[in-house]
Amino acid sequence: MRVLLFDPASGASGDMIIGCLLDLGADPGAVKEAVESVGCRLEISRERRHHLSATRTRVTAEGRYQSLIEARRVLEGSSLEPPALDRALRIMDALAGAEAEVHGTDPDQARFHEIGALDALADIAGSCAALQSLEVKKILSLPISVGGGTVSSSHGLLPVPAPATLETLRRSGLLWKGGPVNEELLTPTGAAILAIAVDEMAERYPLIRAEEVGYGAGARKLEIPNLLRGVVGNLVQGHFDEVAQLETNVDDVTGEVLGNLIDLLMEEGALDVSAVPALMKKGRYGNIIKVITRQDQMKKLAALLMRETGSLGVRIFPSLHRSVAERESRALTLAIKGRTYQASVKVSWLGGETLNVKAEYEDCKKIASHTGLPLREVARRIEEKGWKVVDRSVTE
Repeated sequence: MRVLLFDPASGASGDMIIGCLLDLGADPGAVKEAVESVGCRLEISRERRHHLSATRTRVTAEGRYQSLIEARRVLEGSSLEPPALDRALRIMDALAGAEAEVHGTDPDQARFHEIGALDALADIAGSCAALQSLEVKKILSLPISVGGGTVSSSHGLLPVPAPATLETLRRSGLLWKGGPVNEELLTPTGAAILAIAVDEMAERYPLIRAEEVGYGAGARKLEIPNLLRGVVGNLVQGHFDEVAQLETNVDDVTGEVLGNLIDLLMEEGALDVSAVPALMKKGRYGNIIKVITRQDQMKKLAALLMRETGSLGVRIFPSLHRSVAERESRALTLAIKGRTYQASVKVSWLGGETLNVKAEYEDCKKIASHTGLPLREVARRIEEKGWKVVDRSVTE
């Protein structure tokens, strides 16, 4: 899958996003046309930040807009066409929604004191035109550095991130962090563009085969390279994710309690649970209970583990990496003893190669009950049909 990955270690602004995308190979003609169609001019140059070469963009504008209705009207009259226009309008709505929430007004009545110049619309239009020209399937981003300290505004000194920026971050679910300098690194426009454009956050670089690397330079000279880095490349089939592992030893828990515990842990979001027989201290037989979980679930599941077993402690391995195959569920129909049944199979693959086709247990159980066939025979027939369906879809 061809993807774009933003690396906003030094934050992001509208001009940095455009510069980064141009450096990655976006069509400069389409970007200039989009910027000019909202009444602005675009200059593109090369600059260096801490000895790193980057694309620098400058937008000049004379007019302003005062409301969301005016801004939408300007964008709708631009050169952008769907889906770039749709994305630009959603970015504008995100800006208006954040401003309205901060000031306690309706989005249609929001006033853009800090971002009301047409150059903000130029940043939005240019970014959307650039994104469309890159023709990527998915846009990812690493956590965004927002800076720190205070920023001067028409309302006086405000903490970083600025209120509208923080509200955009809250609404979007983007991952962010403070620092690494006491400057405003993420602007409201930059936050809104990323909030709408980014499909998925990544805590670190995924398994990717890079094709292009680009840098967009910011206006200010900082003690860090004021650059937005981007990577265009292909994600390797299958992926790595980060999980936590919980462990505890028990030697006075019955099989019934263990069975119920496993059911409870899975119902509460555990990815996998196992109980491994072990010889404990003083020659006692017991079990080591292992739980694989998402990191945001580990405290809740550790508490459940202790409550259900009476364990006095749980070992937590907070950062483990898994190599995970792609997977999906497929529905199919099959005939057994003159009747038609619905069943599902789990299909997994890696690098375009099908790894396994496994019948859903509950479906097998129901069909076995209706037909009187052994469970393993029903599973064999479902999986045999599943392989045929998968092989046919691949050849087609």
